[in-house]
Amino acid sequence: MVGVTDDALSAFGLGLGPPVEAEPDRPAVTFAYLVQVSPDGSRWVADRTEPSGGFEHSPGTAAQVAWQVLHRRFVQLRADEDARWRDLWFRADVWSLGRPAGPDRAGQPDTPAVPVGWALSGRHLQSRGIVPDAVEVRTPAQVRREVGR
Repeated sequence: MVGVTDDALSAFGLGLGPPVEAEPDRPAVTFAYLVQVSPDGSRWVADRTEPSGGFEHSPGTAAQVAWQVLHRRFVQLRADEDARWRDLWFRADVWSLGRPAGPDRAGQPDTPAVPVGWALSGRHLQSRGIVPDAVEVRTPAQVRREVGR
């Protein structure tokens, strides 16, 4: 079992609110994501209620995309009459598939986190051991609060 209580905060330390806004002039980047569920937070499997992964083109950070992905999933769950999700943990893993050209803030050359040609899906990246750039987790209590029922 993961050492997280039912009242755990999001990975941003900001509770259930969205992460801070993206930098105004930041160019959009493509991200791959994978949404998974768990009955107890220890073993994760693909969320079968919707497509479990996809791609997102956003000027935001990986952490912002992870929050957005889970937020969209919870909006979808509001319409779900069969509430099997009520006792599940949800997790979104996000990988950056490209970064703006040029040096990073530390003056180092910017290199992509994912090798070119590897981004077939979030599941593919996970199976190859590529560490996500952001992970966002929600406990069952947090999911119920965010879904609103």
